[in-house]
Amino acid sequence: MGWRNRIDAYGNASMLFHWFTAGAFITAYVIAYYVIWIVDPETSIKPALFGIAPEPDRVIPLLNIHWILGISIGVLTLPRLVWRLWGGVPHHVPGSRLEHLAADVAHWALYAFLILMPVTGYMTTYHPTDFGLFVIPACRDTAFAAWVRDLFGLSVKDLEDIMWSIHSFCGKWLAWPLVVLHVAAALVHHFVRKDAVLRRMLPLKPLPHVVPGHTHPEKRCNP
Repeated sequence: MGWRNRIDAYGNASMLFHWFTAGAFITAYVIAYYVIWIVDPETSIKPALFGIAPEPDRVIPLLNIHWILGISIGVLTLPRLVWRLWGGVPHHVPGSRLEHLAADVAHWALYAFLILMPVTGYMTTYHPTDFGLFVIPACRDTAFAAWVRDLFGLSVKDLEDIMWSIHSFCGKWLAWPLVVLHVAAALVHHFVRKDAVLRRMLPLKPLPHVVPGHTHPEKRCNP
């Protein structure tokens, strides 16, 4: 399997983008809710879940990991989009036009969230994000945040509250349904329809050539 996408399978680059994003997304979520439910004294479940007491000194170090993952997802989504638009994607497996349209809408909705969630999340940061080799300042301390506040006449708290409302709402009510739908669809294709939808995103042996489904205006790989 090469780096470029084929007509019937994704290449190594797309696989790396996909599986890194998936792993980082899930890890970031687990860390966020671990901090909220257990570590942060202000939001932890009381009495302590499983006898684990809140530890305020661990809040920032854990959130720093969450921020690193979120920023990395947002930054890598841009070249991932360029790679998709420039290199094309495999053809749809056989199915109805409605199924193909639903798949495309779901994919682009996921891309939108992979940008929206990191942007709104970063704009709520109140502490620098330490990557080890370099540090990204808290958004409230940047010239960009100051420009946004001046443009809309907002205070630091006002802007962060707005961004947190968007970030929290999307994270609680929109992102997970999209992810669950994405995973469920892949599993249905794999175990029920027994087609190549899931296998072509796995680093396995090259798939045999498949007959493409209906064409779609989005750029697809050429044979």
